[in-house]
Amino acid sequence: MASYKYNFETNWKFESDIHQVWGLIAGFKYSDWWRGVSSESIYQGFRQDGIGDKYNYVFRTKLSYQLAFMAEIVGKEEPRYLEIKATGELEGRGVWKLSQESNITHVQYVWQVNANKKWMNRLAPVLRPAFVWNHDQVMDEGAKGIAAALGIKLISN
Repeated sequence: MASYKYNFETNWKFESDIHQVWGLIAGFKYSDWWRGVSSESIYQGFRQDGIGDKYNYVFRTKLSYQLAFMAEIVGKEEPRYLEIKATGELEGRGVWKLSQESNITHVQYVWQVNANKKWMNRLAPVLRPAFVWNHDQVMDEGAKGIAAALGIKLISN
């Protein structure tokens, strides 16, 4: 059975300093501020910049299923770029890009993954719109979580 490729792009804007937002995203302790997410560090590499570090994540979704994957840091340029490789129930690549204009921090997340759950792939031809909606709901929780954790204004998500 073929796996289905998903290409998502999420954009958030916050009234904040880029370093504040970067600290949460690059800190990888998403369970501290992202509702529905559990996370744990499973491997700390030897590089000072964190390349090679690995984290386990479980995302619980609005459609009452969860997705578990391991994220490995494969690229990082503080405070503007963070790339992960995902393996597990989701497999692919995620890239965070942050930019600052005046007092506004723009966050772009591009998530290119294959779903490795058999039931999801079997039902994808019919349920793909629901899976996309579900992804958007999960990402909305992330934006709200950053704003609440930092006490900053979420301008758009």
